[in-house]
Amino acid sequence: MNIPNLLSIFRFFLTFFFIVAVNSGRLHLALFLFILQGISDLLDGFLARVMGKKTHLGAFLDPIADKTMLVASFVLLYLHQIIPLWLTSLVLVRDLVIAIGFLILYKLSYTTTPAPSIFGKITTACQIATIVYVLWSEARPYGDVFFYIAALSTAVSGIHYILIGLRMLYRSRFRQPANGN
Repeated sequence: MNIPNLLSIFRFFLTFFFIVAVNSGRLHLALFLFILQGISDLLDGFLARVMGKKTHLGAFLDPIADKTMLVASFVLLYLHQIIPLWLTSLVLVRDLVIAIGFLILYKLSYTTTPAPSIFGKITTACQIATIVYVLWSEARPYGDVFFYIAALSTAVSGIHYILIGLRMLYRSRFRQPANGN
C-alpha cells in the first residue's frame, strides 16, 4: 500500500465525516472537509505521478473515492433541500450509466482501466465547484448558474463516455483476429 492509495482511502473516511457535518447543520465544517477531500485527491494524483507509484489498485480506488465523495454530496445536499432533485438525478444517472458500461466492457473481456476524458475532468470540476458554492453560500437563495453549468457538463461527459464505449464495442466486433483466421 503506497501513499497515494492511502490518500484515496483517507477520502472514504472524510466522506463519512462530511455526511455527519451536513446532517448536523455544520455546513462550514462540511465545506472544510469537502475541500480537504479535494486537496487529498489532487495530492494523491500528483504523488502517484511524481513518485512513480501509479498502481492498478490506485486506478480503481481514486475514481471510486471521488465518486463516493461527489455522489454522497449531491444526494445529501438534495435531501437537505440545497441542491435540486433534477441535478442530483442527472449526476446519479450519468455515474450509473458509466459504471454499467464499464462493467459490460469488463465482462466482454476488455482489459482497459478506467481513464477519465477531458469532459469527465471538466464535469468533476464543475460538480465540485457547485458543491463548494452551495456550502459556501450561507445566505439562501443563491443563483442557479452553477446548477446549469454542472448539468450541462454532466450531460456532455455522459454522452461522450457512451460514445467511447460504443466505439470500443464497434471496433472489437469488426477487428480481425491476430492469427489471420
